[in-house]
Amino acid sequence: MEKMALLIYPDCSLQEVMNLCRLMRWDHDILTETVASSPAPVRSEEGILLQPAVTTEHFRREDYRCLILPGCSDFTRPLHDSALLRFLAGFQGDRSFPIGAICGGPVLLAKAGLLRGRRFTASIYMDFFDWFPFLEQQNYVPAPLVTDGNITTAGGSHFNGFAAEMARQMGFPCPEPILSGYMDGCAPSVYRQRLPAQAAAELHRLLADAAEG
Repeated sequence: MEKMALLIYPDCSLQEVMNLCRLMRWDHDILTETVASSPAPVRSEEGILLQPAVTTEHFRREDYRCLILPGCSDFTRPLHDSALLRFLAGFQGDRSFPIGAICGGPVLLAKAGLLRGRRFTASIYMDFFDWFPFLEQQNYVPAPLVTDGNITTAGGSHFNGFAAEMARQMGFPCPEPILSGYMDGCAPSVYRQRLPAQAAAELHRLLADAAEG
């Protein structure tokens, strides 16, 4: 099965990338695999403890369809993580491998030199341009989503649009809007669906023991 790489770091935001993960899994049969600079568990900003599946040291680009950077509520550690930044810097010059960063994730791309001369957006304060010389304000676009070549950046609130654009960057047709999270005007039949006969028989066989007493 094909995979998508999700780079994780302390205080990364899962809610901004979960619609993308769901879209890849159920529409395109692509699993999400977590990547981190060390094998130690990472706690997300939601408080969820994440176990990296692979470290940046052992990452093989050819094993993945794309690389995703979520936002981050506290950049203190990621911006000082030399292994993480060295890993990202390794993508400099690659104009074909799709990379997506949402919310504050583009800050890490910029720190690693990947946004040099590239148009981008991000959910950041304008003060960041005064503090971080690696952020090129002349290339900042005040928009919900920007794709420049193989790099897509988005504001944190534009997670559905980000998911759709990353699907397109991987060659999948994807309409917008997607995954609104609301079920407006659904008929009762939506909640009374049955499996195809063969799938029902197989699932019934697998669950037979659970049905007992």
